Amino acid sequence: MSTDSDRPLALVVDDEVLFRLGVESLLDEAGYEVVEATNAAAALSHLDGGRPVVLLLTDVRMPGEHDGLALARLAADRDPGLAVVVVSAAVTPRPGDLPEGAAFLEKPFTPGRLAEAVGRARAARPGSPAACEVPTR
Repeated sequence: MSTDSDRPLALVVDDEVLFRLGVESLLDEAGYEVVEATNAAAALSHLDGGRPVVLLLTDVRMPGEHDGLALARLAADRDPGLAVVVVSAAVTPRPGDLPEGAAFLEKPFTPGRLAEAVGRARAARPGSPAACEVPTR
């Protein structure tokens, strides 16, 4: 029997609770343990303590000192094996906005497009452990 601590840990950062719950459900079904944060400060606290996070999925626009693009760069700099997926309904990243290997996904998206983005981000990070399969339905 597997416990939550046996599952890879994903961090979902968005100020919209319904979005977080939807993504959490998909990632949970894929085998991830999911923790949530509503802003970059809370996300950085998760990244700095406890179990290592293998996947960061963050929205670009959120309240607080840092937006999701800044959070993605800070997080990737701290952990070279961290897979990063950045999402937005309003912002398209310019060249250099995303950390190397990060995937961008425009909202709204289908489970299949989320699975593709997670797969690309996980494959691009050399220290990333084996990926879980995100459901595509």
